[in-house]
Amino acid sequence: MNKPDAYWGWTEPESAANTDYQPVYPYNNVTQTRSGHMFELDDTKTRERVRLQHRANTFIEMHPDGNEVHKIFGDGYSITLGDHNISIGVDDGNLSKKLQITVYGDINMQVMGNKIENIEGDVTQHIKGNFTQVVEGYSDVTSQVGMTLTTGAGPGGLHIKSGSVNMDGNLRVRGQLMAGNIYSDNRVDTSPLGGMSAGKQGFVTMLGGIAVGFPVPVTGNIICVGTINAGLLVNAGVSVNSPVGNFGLMTAGLMTDYLNTSIYDSHTHIGNRGFPTSPPLSPMI
Repeated sequence: MNKPDAYWGWTEPESAANTDYQPVYPYNNVTQTRSGHMFELDDTKTRERVRLQHRANTFIEMHPDGNEVHKIFGDGYSITLGDHNISIGVDDGNLSKKLQITVYGDINMQVMGNKIENIEGDVTQHIKGNFTQVVEGYSDVTSQVGMTLTTGAGPGGLHIKSGSVNMDGNLRVRGQLMAGNIYSDNRVDTSPLGGMSAGKQGFVTMLGGIAVGFPVPVTGNIICVGTINAGLLVNAGVSVNSPVGNFGLMTAGLMTDYLNTSIYDSHTHIGNRGFPTSPPLSPMI
């Protein structure tokens, strides 16, 4: 299975005022209330920063390089009564910036209107659990190049639960195709080295057809422009009609063999006196 190339994790950057590098007097201006709220304006060289901190440790800090950390020691809420726009990076032709989100739990998203995503690159999803999608309307998936569906080994396989599956193009199966019924508007072909096999009922058509395999009576006709090779036995309940026929053994209630009939009806012999005889007076039926 394809998996993401890398895990794009991230960590909280360290403050410029840490245990090793404390603010330098008198460049740090601190305002602190009696309950413990604090506001810092630090002008220490190379470690300039601004920090607003609540007594419960929730804070906003601006770092010397312009980065900002907003850390909430509790639940966070962001409410916008109008439009909310977020832009990450600058469209200057350089390498695009990233949005990295890590959630140590669940994500619940509810969209009361429509959702539109425009992705100019690739999309990769690695789902270690199950994937369930329910569409109450119509689903339309278009792939302009191709599509591959891969399932793992085992009894799972690919299951399509539908009243019917309509395909406007070709269907190629390299393995086995098992179906209760196969219907074709046009024809069923095989490769030059392939073939078709049938079980007990063979190939049967509604208005007349052919059965191959275990002998099953079929009412109708077999029409073939080319030849029919049938080993040693051709058995028909009524008739076998072939303009050019070659059979080892043929059984039919009524048979017409055009080639042999014409040869018999027109053949002659050389008589005792050296003259040809006339054709048979009783033609072959």
